[in-house]
Amino acid sequence: MLAAYVLAADFRAIGLSVAAIVFIGFVAVFIWNIVRARPELGSELELAANRKEYLSDEELEGEKLDRSLSFALVMLALLAITLPFYWLAEPGRQDGAVDAYNLSFEVRGEDSYTGGAQCINCHAGGGVGGGAAYVLLDADGQFVANASWKAPALNNVLLRYTDEEVRYVLNFGRPGSPMAAWGTIGGGPLTTQQIDNIIIYLRTLQLQSLDPLDIALAGTDNPQDDESLEAAAEAAALTETIEAEVARSLADGEYETVGEAVFNLGLQRDFGAGAYSCGRCHTGGWSLGIDVAPNVLDDGVAGCGGGDPSGIGFNLCGGSVKNRFPDDTWLRPDGSWYTLAQLDTGQITVVEPGNPEGYDGTYIEAMDGTRISLDTSNRPVNEAGEEYLILGPAAGEGGEAQAGDLADCGFVSGLWESESAGVYPFAPDAELVTDESGNFIDPEPLTVEQVGAGALVLEDGRIAADCDVVEMPPRTSQAHYDFIYNGAEAGTGYGEGGLSAAGMMPGFGKILPPELIQAVVDYERGL
Repeated sequence: MLAAYVLAADFRAIGLSVAAIVFIGFVAVFIWNIVRARPELGSELELAANRKEYLSDEELEGEKLDRSLSFALVMLALLAITLPFYWLAEPGRQDGAVDAYNLSFEVRGEDSYTGGAQCINCHAGGGVGGGAAYVLLDADGQFVANASWKAPALNNVLLRYTDEEVRYVLNFGRPGSPMAAWGTIGGGPLTTQQIDNIIIYLRTLQLQSLDPLDIALAGTDNPQDDESLEAAAEAAALTETIEAEVARSLADGEYETVGEAVFNLGLQRDFGAGAYSCGRCHTGGWSLGIDVAPNVLDDGVAGCGGGDPSGIGFNLCGGSVKNRFPDDTWLRPDGSWYTLAQLDTGQITVVEPGNPEGYDGTYIEAMDGTRISLDTSNRPVNEAGEEYLILGPAAGEGGEAQAGDLADCGFVSGLWESESAGVYPFAPDAELVTDESGNFIDPEPLTVEQVGAGALVLEDGRIAADCDVVEMPPRTSQAHYDFIYNGAEAGTGYGEGGLSAAGMMPGFGKILPPELIQAVVDYERGL
């Protein structure tokens, strides 16, 4: 890019030089003709006999013609040399014009941020986050206290939201917060162009994304070029800063777990003014801070959404998260999560980076170190060579086992499936039953009561008894993780009146390290 600018600048200088030479030459010839011209002495008729003869044909077609042609050749050569410079420099000139055009929008956006709309009063210079004046009222609208609302950092807002979501918030404001509607479409004072200018200016403030793909794309030609390496260094430094703040909050006894610390990141020390936290939306009163609400995590009921003020966050308490994002994954030995859907199909053959040496992706490691095969063609077996069962959603009916757990059962019925399922898959080892006429009929399915206490109802309707559920590694929900990582799908409703198009649920995948997002998932699932 720098080379294009230099080339454009050189071309401009060359073009101006050529124009100056041509102009000066024209002026010089004009003056020379005036100086060399003789005064008019009289009429042509009176002086015709005494007039000096002009150049002869030999001189006109010789020396005079050569000089004229030489001058024309020099000018033609000058144009022939400078024109390719124009062709070569034109892309750079166009890029420079676009950059200058965009710069004008950035300058206007900065003027609106610092002056016109005065976003700086709440979100601070550079968009690092600050505080907004807020009057706390009770349920009857009576004055309670003057407070400072945590106005989140905007130097990562375009990593959390899309341009459209940010534009929506600028246009229509944030219900339940001091963020007013600024766009004319929402009743505010700023035109559409002014709103766009602010977004363009905010783009210049953004921190480095932690997404590996964004880091690689920072270099236009090579992931190992200077820009990509610089982006990787910035991402590493930012990650270290976030992890250091989490470690500090744990060391100071503010929180008990990493997940809780990340969930409330910024509550105690205004780190990013809450831009990295979940509690800002999911805990009532969180944005007022501990000065106004010292027991916010108790009185606000951490993670339970609603509350006054605030009230835009989904209720994460009372099992609502698990109802929405059921347990569906196991933890791999390498620390990544393994989905039940993959477990059922056994389609795991790719060795992923970071797996233990020799790991082929075909087993799960249990708490006791036992490696359980995931290959459907070779179902996991116990020490006696008998197959483990991979339990389905109905397994919980007979005990505490969850869908996807492995179980070592002493008895599994080979009977037909329960009539309630409406289907009768053939079981090769089932006893054949006939009626009085000798016709084959479906046998009566066994019930849990017939098999005994501790029996499990399998997904295909069979009954299993005398089962020991294999103690598996920690389990969580990949869908829950993905939701926090990517944010809500545009236009999909969630929570209490939330819509992602309104900039409600952001994606944290570009601003938080994956292990901290996973810690938040584990914390939320324990609320």
